[in-house]
Amino acid sequence: MRKILAILLLLVTVLPALAKDEIIPTPPDFVLDKKLPGSDPYWIERPTFSPDSKVVAGFFNGSKMLTVWDVASGQVLKEIGPDVHQLDSIDGLEFSHDGTHLILLRNIQPLRWLDWKNARVTRELAIAADPKKILDYSFSPDQSLLAVATYKGIHLWDLKAGKKLKSFVPEVPVCSVDWLEYTPPKQPRVRLLAYAKPLMGADTKWKDVAGIINIDSGKVTPLLNDIPADKKIEGKMTFFRVRWEWGGEYLLVCYWNLPPTSKAGVMLVDSVTGKYSANHELEQLAVGWEPRYLGKPFWGFEVLTWDITGNPYKTAAQFLVPTRKEGLKILDTVNETVLPMQSMSVNRARTMAAITTKKDPMSPSELFLYKLVPKKK
Repeated sequence: MRKILAILLLLVTVLPALAKDEIIPTPPDFVLDKKLPGSDPYWIERPTFSPDSKVVAGFFNGSKMLTVWDVASGQVLKEIGPDVHQLDSIDGLEFSHDGTHLILLRNIQPLRWLDWKNARVTRELAIAADPKKILDYSFSPDQSLLAVATYKGIHLWDLKAGKKLKSFVPEVPVCSVDWLEYTPPKQPRVRLLAYAKPLMGADTKWKDVAGIINIDSGKVTPLLNDIPADKKIEGKMTFFRVRWEWGGEYLLVCYWNLPPTSKAGVMLVDSVTGKYSANHELEQLAVGWEPRYLGKPFWGFEVLTWDITGNPYKTAAQFLVPTRKEGLKILDTVNETVLPMQSMSVNRARTMAAITTKKDPMSPSELFLYKLVPKKK
């Protein structure tokens, strides 16, 4: 498999880079574009861009208002209340590929497709994911399949056929999933799902806390059983987030404790061999939504951490790069004195970020648009 991935990465990344630009990891610089109208006493949840980056949507936790803004002007295009979307909170928010619908995910409720321009639900699919909460989710690239992580495993849905295909890691909590697809030269397409299980309740022993699932064969490869003993966190409630590096050579596993007793951290896994590679402590106590890999022109992971136990809040957005020789390297940190991030979403072109800020318990959550540019040395 390593040979296949190496060939694929050579064809897709290295050769074009040699012909054009050398791949040099560079942290993003956040350049303020505009503040969007509106604020919430708690959180403007899950800001997300449309595929063409022309609009951005977010859910107001206090008023339960689903709002869509125009990116160019910053003006509100639509406000949709709970009488239409029927949500008390939100576990997932995505635009459809054509940008005409918002896809809404929430606990045991039906998956809903909302025509946001006309404020009308056009389709529902009764996935009955979890009575408490959908802990994470990941769509296939064409949005035909959906994997939902719940307190009773991972459930894979065919959204076109409207039926559940299969379940993985059944009857145990799964707190994170991330989808990866690639096509090796002259080989069938490969579909992988990375996942992580929380340590909680009576089960806080470090065993099979993460893994990689081959969606087609059903093979499950456990991860992180080989980490050094002093890196294992046992006897505490611990949550994880898994995110693929572009190309799939590495998998980043973020972790934090609840209640927070030590700083959050990240582990790096060689996804080809399945072996633990590196560990790095992060700046603050808990991992924010959502860690992400930024491709060209940045080529690294952006991970946000918080400490909301004090006043004012402390935050840190850190840019990490996986390396073969040195493990994980932190190239840049943006803390609350520069930009007090509550959450961050990046558009597909990696040219803009929607960032919510909240400085302390009494200040409002506000949404800003920032341009992303390579940081100058």
